[in-house]
Amino acid sequence: MTNSGQTSGGPTNSGPTNSDTTSGDTTHGGAMGSGESMSGGRRMRGRVTIIAVMVIALVAAGFTRHLAEAQRGAPAAGTTQTGTNLSNMNSFALALLLGGLRGPLVMMLWTSSEAQKSEKNLEDFDTKVEWIRMLQPEFDTVHIFQIWNKAYNISVQMASNANKYITILDAIEYAKSVDRERPNNINILYQIGSVYFDKLGSASEKQYYRKRVREETLPRKADAKLNRDDPGWRPLKMDSMLDAQGRILPEYEQELAHLEEFEPFPYGLSPLALGYNYFKRAQLLQDAGQRHTQMSDLVIDSRPGLTLRMWAEEEIERGRNVELAAFGKEIPTDPDRRFDKELSTADVALTAAPAPAAVREALYSYEQAAKLLEEAQREYKRHLQKHAINRSTYEFHLEHIENLLHLARADHDFLAAQLATGPEREQFAASAAEHYRKALQQAEYMLVRYHIDDQFAAELFPEGTSRLNMPPDKVPPEMYRKILQAYREVLRRPGAYDQHGEDRVEYDRYAGRALLRLMQLQKK
Repeated sequence: MTNSGQTSGGPTNSGPTNSDTTSGDTTHGGAMGSGESMSGGRRMRGRVTIIAVMVIALVAAGFTRHLAEAQRGAPAAGTTQTGTNLSNMNSFALALLLGGLRGPLVMMLWTSSEAQKSEKNLEDFDTKVEWIRMLQPEFDTVHIFQIWNKAYNISVQMASNANKYITILDAIEYAKSVDRERPNNINILYQIGSVYFDKLGSASEKQYYRKRVREETLPRKADAKLNRDDPGWRPLKMDSMLDAQGRILPEYEQELAHLEEFEPFPYGLSPLALGYNYFKRAQLLQDAGQRHTQMSDLVIDSRPGLTLRMWAEEEIERGRNVELAAFGKEIPTDPDRRFDKELSTADVALTAAPAPAAVREALYSYEQAAKLLEEAQREYKRHLQKHAINRSTYEFHLEHIENLLHLARADHDFLAAQLATGPEREQFAASAAEHYRKALQQAEYMLVRYHIDDQFAAELFPEGTSRLNMPPDKVPPEMYRKILQAYREVLRRPGAYDQHGEDRVEYDRYAGRALLRLMQLQKK
């Protein structure tokens, strides 16, 4: 019974026996050893397969990339294929190696760089921006933002004009690095033009920026400079772009093709000139079918004409400054007094001839301004044929350009007459007088049409006339003078308020300069 009970496996012996344990352990241990060996072999084969696939993928990707570049053809003349600042690793290779990690890395870099900007901690800001550029090379909006970010947000954090200027140059270099990788992109070219025009040509520090750009684009002794591909390279000044004759260097001829018609540039390139060149390139790309990501067609198309006009105004101001220096007059530095320059030398006698060297730059500036204004007229008219919605605004611009064009031609001829003798002097004097008469009439027309309060119009304008039907070629100039004199009397009434006072100063000064010069010409 006992044996039978034990044999039947009661509870006392229900656990495993030594033999059971040994047999079980042996069997289990053998199975584990075999499993681990098989699993390890599978893992090893899997790793080899993955490595092989990655190597094949890298080789295939490299092959297809070079094939695509070969199909694309050689780079356009004037462009260069260069690497990046990060150990020559290009955007394609960086994105390929990072794979799915690119997105998280970009987000981290964006967050970190923007936080540094807010905290004004710019220690490695440029490096992070460069990484963002490399990781998102195909997104134009990224580049547009970063160019704007450097030129505006970062530059204003600098204490001195010199450091602001270098930071703006860095923004331009960023844009040009994108342009070298992706040439003829309307978004990038427009943004380069905008930095030259808005920041270097029109900002509150523009006098400092314009002076540096003009000086640095002139020929100079070669600088000891790092290669753009070297880590840590940063632009500290503009590249020299002109030869000894003031003509664009061959390596910049394609990049600055739209400045050729205005050569030479013996006093350097204005940032407004460079802005015009890039705006014109963007305009032509738009005509060819490209569209800007953010700006309307109207804006892109209008920029060349606007920039030409402002470039011409800069040239006229430079001419005024040279005249003031040549005749020993004070040069106002207060921007609010810039129109005072119109009258400071207006009463100089025709016989008071300065030394030719003293006014050579003024002669150049007035002649250049006339060329620019003529081209601006053509650009504005071209623009209005395509975008008639701007007509009411740009008609004023065209009338303003007409006024400046006559003044620039008259000022050039007056100075030329001062330096000339005999029949040549008489010829220049007659031409100057004709242009001053037209400038005077145009300035008075601008005052009558745009700078008289509507509440007095019915009282001042002759019956049957209005602002719109008194163009200079249809009414005698005496009519403008009579209306303006009556308006001055109206403004002397008790309680009268001249809401156009500040705007009228400019055209009052233009008219005054033309009138005083005509008086001097009559004395000859």
